[in-house]
Amino acid sequence: MTYARAWRAFVFCGSVASSCCLAPSARAAPASANQDEANSALARVEVAMSGDVERDPLLFERVRSLFSAQTTVVPSDDHRFDQRTVLAPQRTDTVYIWIRVTERSAARVYLTLTEQGEQPRYLFREIKLDSGLDEVGSETLAEVAHSSARALWLREQQSSRATVVDALERETPTQPEPPPAPEPEPLVTIAPVPTVSDSVDPASRSSRRVAPPVLRLGLGASGTTHSSGTEGWVQEVGGFFSVEYRGRYSLRLAARYLVPTDFGVPPARVHLTGGSGELRAGWLSTDAPRLRARFEAGLGALMGRAQASIIDEQPKAHALAGQDFHRGYALAAAGLEWPFGPAWVATSLDVRVPFAGTSYEIGGQAGSSTTCSLCPGGSLEVGVGFDPVLR
Repeated sequence: MTYARAWRAFVFCGSVASSCCLAPSARAAPASANQDEANSALARVEVAMSGDVERDPLLFERVRSLFSAQTTVVPSDDHRFDQRTVLAPQRTDTVYIWIRVTERSAARVYLTLTEQGEQPRYLFREIKLDSGLDEVGSETLAEVAHSSARALWLREQQSSRATVVDALERETPTQPEPPPAPEPEPLVTIAPVPTVSDSVDPASRSSRRVAPPVLRLGLGASGTTHSSGTEGWVQEVGGFFSVEYRGRYSLRLAARYLVPTDFGVPPARVHLTGGSGELRAGWLSTDAPRLRARFEAGLGALMGRAQASIIDEQPKAHALAGQDFHRGYALAAAGLEWPFGPAWVATSLDVRVPFAGTSYEIGGQAGSSTTCSLCPGGSLEVGVGFDPVLR
């Protein structure tokens, strides 16, 4: 009887110890799952919509709401839809999504991802929209875009480049308007026209979407030179900060150091030092992918000190005392900009119009030397841009 009671007590203590050992493992599983989900989160997603789907202003918001808070989801400011744009993404570690609807009952989703040091990966989806672009169809497109982006990011699914190229080539017959005549030759000549219209019309309609303004910030160094009458050619070097809105309009703030210069006002020689500041507003063209024209206008101020010294001994000559000067001016510039990924190099022809001229007179001498009222010149700059996080 005593032996049976001891055996039951031993079995009871063993079961209690086993349950205590298993409990921590059960509680640790959710923490591991949450950690894996956080590590697999996408860093950045860029969404572009083309065709009839652009008339759905809520589709982008539906897509963004499906991603986690760790993923930055932004609308694309490039509405061109062609092979070069889809097959060669600009940024690394960003999943690009193109949602393309050319028929009310069918949609196509293209996804591209390039990771550092690797070739681009692609994924293509074709969806049937039984109820068209209603609320159900819009939610279906958003779910397909979200699940496909995660599958491409986690390397669970992908399509070959040949499959994506074949799908893009099959898009061509659906883009142009049907020609009035059945001859195939007019179709070949008219085909590029709807493509251009497709890239322009969405830009005008994009202002009606509920989306934050697309800004691009920039920092860089610049140098400028301009003619200044008696003072000769004056050089300035410094840096600038720029803000670009939707790739068309820019605002630039620059601060520069005046390279010391000397010029003669017989019988004296004048030494100039100082600095300048400028504020420019500009317009840029975005038609060419590798070259942009830039036109700017603005205001500036040149501040410094003029110090004279006698170089020719004459009875009536004497040295000028050092004098500070402040010159305001208006300016206009026209130039070209070459982009290289996130950076660029730009050059321009500038014209400064001083609000007032500066005269140099030597006491006891006849005549004076005056700066010019129209100062032509040029500038060169190197900059790098970056996108602020839009949430």
